[in-house]
Amino acid sequence: MFYAFHLRAAWLWSAAQIGGSDKSGRPRVKVKRHPLWGAQESIVLMMSRLFRLAPLGALLLLSSCSTAILNCPVPAILADTRSVTIFRPGTPPDLANELYTVALTNATGDCTFSTRNALVHASLELTFSATRNPTNEAVTYSVPYFIAIHEGAKIYAKHLYTLRFTFAAGASTAIIKQSPDDIELQIPNGKLPWNYQQMAGFQMTPAQIDYSKNRNRYLP
Repeated sequence: MFYAFHLRAAWLWSAAQIGGSDKSGRPRVKVKRHPLWGAQESIVLMMSRLFRLAPLGALLLLSSCSTAILNCPVPAILADTRSVTIFRPGTPPDLANELYTVALTNATGDCTFSTRNALVHASLELTFSATRNPTNEAVTYSVPYFIAIHEGAKIYAKHLYTLRFTFAAGASTAIIKQSPDDIELQIPNGKLPWNYQQMAGFQMTPAQIDYSKNRNRYLP
């Protein structure tokens, strides 16, 4: 197991051999990226820990090998579609009429990379948080969401999924983790895997997006 730090994207990368080798004799590697949200403070702290824990030779080796392990498309959440609010049937969109709200709170990625054919096999784990006003009723809801594979403005694929979740009786919150289908991505010459993103968000109408943006503006 070893680690590399990507300053530009604020990610900590870990890589470990998973056994076997490709046809060229190179070991197969599994790569994980861990977001360091926020900050320069977090970046400085992580770098200081690395310098305390690793000898200089090891740090130089990580620096020279870092491009070899940056092998995962970037997991991301589309800001305008990160939460959706559903209203009681037959009522206008208003805070008093909200039935529940679901938010995408985290997206983490994992992948394996074949050096023989530049093929990335990537997965996502998504964390959702659902909230409602407390009630004694246990109820199950479902909402659609999407995963889009893109590079800049170019979208290579978009897949739709359904999130099903249940509020227990008396519960006002529910935390759900879900992993959509893995993807395979062929990386062409001149490109790097982290040039691409796996973008997640809820499948929403323009009216739902507008309400969500205004709602998030006023909530703490």
